[in-house]
Amino acid sequence: MIETRAAVGERPVAVVLVNWNGWRDTIECVSSVLGQSHSDLHVFVVDNDSSDGSVEHIRAWSENPGVGAEWRKHDGVVQVTSARIALRVVDRPEEALPAPPHGCRLTLIRSGGNLGFAGGCNVGIRAAGLEAFEFFWFLNTDAVAHRDALRALVRRARSDPRIGIVGSTLRYYERPEVVQALAGAAMDLSSLSSRHIGAGLVLAGPAIDPAAVERDLSYVMGASMLVSRRFIQDVGLMQEDYFLFYEEIDWAVRGRDRYALAYAADSHVFHKAGASSSKALAFATGLYYRNRVRFAARFFPARLGAIRRALAIELLRHLLRARWTHARAVASTLVAFAAVAATVRAGNDSPQTALGARHSA
Repeated sequence: MIETRAAVGERPVAVVLVNWNGWRDTIECVSSVLGQSHSDLHVFVVDNDSSDGSVEHIRAWSENPGVGAEWRKHDGVVQVTSARIALRVVDRPEEALPAPPHGCRLTLIRSGGNLGFAGGCNVGIRAAGLEAFEFFWFLNTDAVAHRDALRALVRRARSDPRIGIVGSTLRYYERPEVVQALAGAAMDLSSLSSRHIGAGLVLAGPAIDPAAVERDLSYVMGASMLVSRRFIQDVGLMQEDYFLFYEEIDWAVRGRDRYALAYAADSHVFHKAGASSSKALAFATGLYYRNRVRFAARFFPARLGAIRRALAIELLRHLLRARWTHARAVASTLVAFAAVAATVRAGNDSPQTALGARHSA
């Protein structure tokens, strides 16, 4: 059984991962998290009603983590594969869970339904409890983390009390020398589209200026996002109606008057950022465009006309490039544009703020 002792001065961190039919990636991710040099952490894996036996596979792995571990090697990533990992499995709790048994660093939660990324994260926050943890690290399950990734995030978060969310250097899992994003993205307020900061940058090139990254930063990507307890207490939980995409943008905007966004350049996370079936791609693409309308209606209603025009231009570009999946998603969004915006204006999807209420599946 793994026994750890928190280093003096460490702050307790809840690591929240949302799994849906992806136990292989999730196990690799959890293994890298348990190998972090920042040892005062507990991992909460929220399973969103997977149909691939994820709960059973993760439980079996915890009993013998060295079996079948043939993962790509990355500099600085430490995978825990040698000793049994104490695990507790629970159904979605009504309130914060009691402290785990001594030596237990992993809790697997059955959410009871597919709640999306935001809903799953909110289940993890509630289960962990705001009283027990100073920070919450949200990490995509198709990622692995350098052993010092969390320590760098916490160090940056503690350097300035105004900081509410901190992002990592996100690198491609298959091409680790190439940057996917530095912390997050900058948003174009005319179209509410965004660009990943540093996308395509080769790390062997010119030095990165963290201050310049932070000046451009509109939001931190949910692939690796450290959020302070104070931020969650003041701003509230993630907004769940997005299901996937724009929830981290929504969070950043809701907290922008009270909290700063930051970048921990020494926190390296390798993200698979990946491949999905054509059916999954169509679903995700549709959500991406519809959620842009939801986000605009909620925070920038005066720009809805400009957003509609920007989507029409994107539709034309997709058609000219024969990107049929994207073209269909944009066309569908334009057809439903007024209805989606009206739902937000009617207040039927107000931001999530209550920490104690149980969400329906």
